[in-house]
Parts: sequence; C-alpha cells; structure tokens
Amino acid sequence: MFNRLVKLLSMLSESQVQKIQEKSANENDSLSLMFGALSDPGRMQVFKILLEHNDICVSDMANILKVSVPAASRQLTILEFAGLIKKIRKGQSTCFKILWDSEKTRMLIQILKKGETR
Repeated sequence: MFNRLVKLLSMLSESQVQKIQEKSANENDSLSLMFGALSDPGRMQVFKILLEHNDICVSDMANILKVSVPAASRQLTILEFAGLIKKIRKGQSTCFKILWDSEKTRMLIQILKKGETR
C-alpha cells in the first residue's frame, strides 16, 4: 500500500525514475572505486606523487616508496582499475600517469587540493 501511495504522489514518470536510478548506480560504482582506492594511505601517497611528477615507471615508484616492484605495481594497478590513472608503455618499462581525461578524476583532484590548503 505504501508503494502505491508513493507512486501516486510522485511527480516523475516511471521512465524518469528508472533513468535516474541507472545513472546513480553507475556513478556510485565508479566513485566508490575511486574513494576506496584512495582510502589506503599508501595509494594516496602514490597518487599524490603522480600528481606532482606527471608519469612515473613502476620501478621508479618502487624506489621512491622503498618497496618491491611487485608491491608498487599492485598499488598502481588498483589506482588504474579505479579509473584514476592509466598505464603507458615506454619500451620494456611500464609507467603510469594521471587520467586527466576523466571528469571525476579532475574533480577529485580539486577536492584533494582544497583539502591541502586547509
């Protein structure tokens, strides 16, 4: 009965509600991945290093962080899966850089920069 009452009082059509639900679900998934990836202090550090230095190869990141190459690679792969960075090949080396094409990544960077100024 409650659901019928809600439908009667609703100003949106069924198709409008469905479109909003689909868009919201997709956005929530990608935002959850991004925030989840950056919730780890080590990955946040990796992301900030990439912000400052544009692109860095896995072996260099391992040296910077004083961790093994597989450990650095794993952190970078998680950030890539979250849609924050992208992989680029330089000969036999694998490097990563910020995914500036993504509007969500750019917005997230703005939020991080605002947080640093406070």
